[in-house]
Amino acid sequence: MEEKAEAPTRPKARYKFKPAKLKLSASEAAQPLSTASLHDQLVVRLRQMVLEGEIAPGSPLPERMLCETFGVSRTPLREAFKVLASEGLMELRPHRTPVVTPVDREEIAAMFQVMVALDHLAADLACRTAGTGDRDRLEEMHAALCAHHRAGARTAYFRQNQDIHAEITRLAGNPVLQANWSALSAKIYRARAQVNYNPRRWEESLAEHEGFMARLRAGDAPGFATAMADHTRRTADAVLASLDAQTEHEA
Repeated sequence: MEEKAEAPTRPKARYKFKPAKLKLSASEAAQPLSTASLHDQLVVRLRQMVLEGEIAPGSPLPERMLCETFGVSRTPLREAFKVLASEGLMELRPHRTPVVTPVDREEIAAMFQVMVALDHLAADLACRTAGTGDRDRLEEMHAALCAHHRAGARTAYFRQNQDIHAEITRLAGNPVLQANWSALSAKIYRARAQVNYNPRRWEESLAEHEGFMARLRAGDAPGFATAMADHTRRTADAVLASLDAQTEHEA
């Protein structure tokens, strides 16, 4: 007989995660969810929290605490867990608390090697084919990125940064390139988020964006491609250094 979902309940007050039990980087409490499309909302919210580093790799995901936080019952939460587990973002363990999967350093290093090449190709093609409207849109996106930096809005900056890279790849006009870039980008998104909280890397990243945008304005396709690839390579170096430091700290 098919299990009947329990009716979602709401907490009387907003709950916060307890860092002692759940490694959470976010400074704001998660918001309880509405009843509309509860399953989809849970999947999106939890995926975002894992991918953007709000819930650290290796952290346990206590069902009771999450149910209280989001104002839901265990049934929709467990269904959301299954989706994230299928995406490789969490590990379901029989009779044990689920955990966020750790980031595999060697796998991330290999992925970044390919991403450097893809970003180089995407930038070269985009610079050669982008029209005036395309370039104006990138300028607007870059201006928004700078505004997020001035405001100290790290998460908004990180998302805008990702959108800029995706837009450059789209402007390359190569569907095979875009498909491969998107698939790989999704896999390294979580690792990239780990250096989002490094002040020094944040400053360097913005300077690198300024540099490759200057190449784009000049119509310098080879220079734009090289600057983009260098930017991705430096991001990779920062990510891997962060992973190494974390490993040493935990040893």
